[in-house]
Amino acid sequence: MKAYIDSDVILDVLLGREEFLAVSSQTMNECEALELEGHTTVLALTNILYILNRYNSAIAKKAIQTLREILVVMPVTDIELGNALDSRFKDFEDGIQNFTAEHHGCEIIITRNKRDYSYSRLRVLTPDEYLLQAKQ
Repeated sequence: MKAYIDSDVILDVLLGREEFLAVSSQTMNECEALELEGHTTVLALTNILYILNRYNSAIAKKAIQTLREILVVMPVTDIELGNALDSRFKDFEDGIQNFTAEHHGCEIIITRNKRDYSYSRLRVLTPDEYLLQAKQ
């Protein structure tokens, strides 16, 4: 299954957000083990690098390199930008992520912020929901 992994899930792991760490780590581990084909965008990695640089720039670059090995990195084109601008998405960035995921054939979006993707045509799951479904 092809899944767009939202930045919040990735940052849960990289920043050790205790409340969400277990399920987000398990989701990312499934990507690393190739049990789930995880995808992200160049835009998401840029934002993640920006956030991680606040803490430690050397670790930030290493984290991005590791993510590039675990996840398929999808390019963002003018098509996705236009689709996001013309959409009902309240957050432009979420619209870009959504339309890039759609364009590249992702079947689901895994995020902790399902409300951000309420206008998505893709199925949107939290890490908990995904993991529960994957066990069945």
